[in-house]
Amino acid sequence: MKTPEEWMRDFEAKIADAQAKAAAVQEGLAQASGSASSNDGTITVSVAPNGALTGLELTADAMRKQHGQLSAEILEIARKAQRGAAVKVAETFAAVEGEGSETYRVITEYLPPPEEEDKPGAPAYAFNEEYEERAATAPPPPARRPAPRPSSDEDDDFSDGSIFKNR
Repeated sequence: MKTPEEWMRDFEAKIADAQAKAAAVQEGLAQASGSASSNDGTITVSVAPNGALTGLELTADAMRKQHGQLSAEILEIARKAQRGAAVKVAETFAAVEGEGSETYRVITEYLPPPEEEDKPGAPAYAFNEEYEERAATAPPPPARRPAPRPSSDEDDDFSDGSIFKNR
């Protein structure tokens, strides 16, 4: 059986360990922001450790891109930055709790999937091209039916008479 002094010493050691882990997590999370740039360097996105957008930088060349291409690139780069921040958060918890811990497992379970690497010679953003190809080969939408005409029984009678017909 432990003496009260031994119990208190063990308890204080556990408290000190928990405080050290909390400080390590706090420091790691403070540095876990993410940033990513486009291949041509015209777009840079920065995010906080929770994935919230903290910065967006566009060069003059980026502003010359078509709006659809620009928005698609911004979203793709934001996803890369968010994944980078999420990986840093997971690494913080791995360093403190270990990769076998339940905390690490839960955090890594929700990591965004990694982006596929661009193939050499392939367009960097094929979404718009694929959409245009599908739109060009898609069948035309069906013809709309004309609205039905009101039957002859319906009229715009706003008189004070009864709505029920005499039988």
